[in-house]
Amino acid sequence: MGKNIKHSPIKLLGGAIQAFGAWSQKDKYQKAEELAQGDYDKMREKYMGLDTSNLYADVSNPYANMENTMEDLTVNQQQAQFQKQMYQQQQADVLQGLRGGAGASGTAGLAQAMMNQGQQQAQQASASIGQQESANQMAKAQMAGQLQQQERGGEWQASMTRRAGQEQSRTLEKDKISTLFTMSADKLGTAKLAEQERQAQMWGGVSKAFSPLPF
Repeated sequence: MGKNIKHSPIKLLGGAIQAFGAWSQKDKYQKAEELAQGDYDKMREKYMGLDTSNLYADVSNPYANMENTMEDLTVNQQQAQFQKQMYQQQQADVLQGLRGGAGASGTAGLAQAMMNQGQQQAQQASASIGQQESANQMAKAQMAGQLQQQERGGEWQASMTRRAGQEQSRTLEKDKISTLFTMSADKLGTAKLAEQERQAQMWGGVSKAFSPLPF
């Protein structure tokens, strides 16, 4: 070959075809990279915006400040009142029946004995009623306390169940976003690499087309 021939037509043509082919794919590859970048930015924003606050930060003792259901219990007055009323009634009945014969000592003694017996019976009856009333009040207060504890416990358990569900849902959402974010990063990396290879092919073709032949 002559010294003035510095480039081979075949080499020039091959390099030009290579460069043109790579250049013609520019829009396709850059569009793919642009879309991948958009997906990556969107997923990164979602990933960075994940809520990581403590779901249990405001949990408090559900049994604090509970009402004391025993504080209103009082000494039962019904027993003493009933006893007094029964005794007075016994006195009235006996005196009414003995008005005509109050002067007789035997009758007076009998009246006193009857009054004593009536008083004892009244005491026994009032004691029984007072005990029953006190037991009823105590049972009512205890039941109120149990219901209050059950209500507080039920609300607390329901709250913990909701929080646990929210935590599980948050974990699943985090895993999903993390996976999609990783996939978008991989896709962006692949698109960037493809664009770099395209540019390398284009400039490689240019370099090949215009490189001088060795002498």
